[in-house]
Amino acid sequence: MPLLGSIRLLRDPLRSLSEARDRYGDVACFRVGPIRFVSVADPALAQQVLVRNHHGYVKSPSYEGLALVLGRGLVTSDGAHWRRQRKLAQPAFHRQRLALLADTMAQCVRELLDDWEARSDLRVDVHEEMMQLTLRIVGRTLFGTDLGSDLGDLGPAITTCLHKANQYAESLIKVPLWVPTPSNLRFARAKRRLDAIVHEIIERRRADDQPRDDVLGMLMSAVDEDGQGGMTDQQLRDEVMTLFMAGHETIANAMSWAFLLLHQHPEVAQRVRAEVRAVLGGRAPGFEDLPRLPYAGQVLDEVLRLYPPAWIVERQAVVADRLGPWDIPAGTIVAVSPWVMHHHPGLWEDPERFSPERFSPERVEGRPKHAYLPFGAGPRVCIGNNFALMEAKIILTMVLPRFSVEVSDPDAVQLDPRVTLRPRDGMPGRLRPVTDPPSA
Repeated sequence: MPLLGSIRLLRDPLRSLSEARDRYGDVACFRVGPIRFVSVADPALAQQVLVRNHHGYVKSPSYEGLALVLGRGLVTSDGAHWRRQRKLAQPAFHRQRLALLADTMAQCVRELLDDWEARSDLRVDVHEEMMQLTLRIVGRTLFGTDLGSDLGDLGPAITTCLHKANQYAESLIKVPLWVPTPSNLRFARAKRRLDAIVHEIIERRRADDQPRDDVLGMLMSAVDEDGQGGMTDQQLRDEVMTLFMAGHETIANAMSWAFLLLHQHPEVAQRVRAEVRAVLGGRAPGFEDLPRLPYAGQVLDEVLRLYPPAWIVERQAVVADRLGPWDIPAGTIVAVSPWVMHHHPGLWEDPERFSPERFSPERVEGRPKHAYLPFGAGPRVCIGNNFALMEAKIILTMVLPRFSVEVSDPDAVQLDPRVTLRPRDGMPGRLRPVTDPPSA
């Protein structure tokens, strides 16, 4: 469009990016207002941007929207500040730390399942159920607290804040937050609520003399390599808020898509049940059990391929670069979209088909390394990727033996590609208790 350029990219990004890939190839250039935007769908070029030449890029201005909510946490910060924060936070997500959290995650899932069994009305919003579950898990595993009565208004507050972040990032003309528009007023109320909960968690912990080995405890005690300079209160607030958002939103979305796909492919759900029964009998999975459930892992890998919650990663070139035969001037926004790459017919056979078998070891061998990017790549790969995969596998392998999660109208579920890829207007469904044991 005159002056505005490829405005459809903002209205329907998944379709626009996919059609550009099919029409123009693995590097496609858009103009949105004054902004030059390049989409990359080639694994080698994605590796160049995110890994080999990551020093030549910074987070794009689109992350300014998230910064309104998260401050300067790991997701939104850059440079020396990001490197320092990453070093301080990394030990909290080491494998040996995660092993201590598995039982807590399982207990949260068990409470949800017991609640489902006690209900007389088994009609649910699948997405809302997953949002509540992952909030409970985040509260206990990351912050050592039961959010309790806060669960009811946390989800809507987070949704409002993420909606505003996305709206702000997409706006060519940004209305200052101090202007009392209805959108700004809703955002201010939601952010005040989130800040109050986060500050209460931090203050309660500071008043507690007992050391804790959860993630918050490690962040509060983290110091630099020279033993000096832990996080300030503001830095701690920003990282806690970032973990709040990322620690529940992405997994709630992924599990919602998982149950949609399993409803559409009951034979896959039955195979997961059979694997769980053979490995676990009737008990909940522990950390040491998770590697012994490979097919469940393949199912989750395929869910994240078809519906990657982090559906786009944007960088801005700080110096000129060259991607294949194309010059990338400094200031250009370069986007690597896991959605576009995961649905690429040149990288995946029959890419729209749900097929967990494509992640069997023999089929993974030889695939381009960066064709699959559910958690990004390079130094800025998601710090919580192993936490997320562990949480997702525990949820999947505990829910399926006890309930079949049925989606009322799968064709009516629409994609909502905002900060994360979530189902628009929820996912109405029904719970059906599993009575017959799966066959081996």
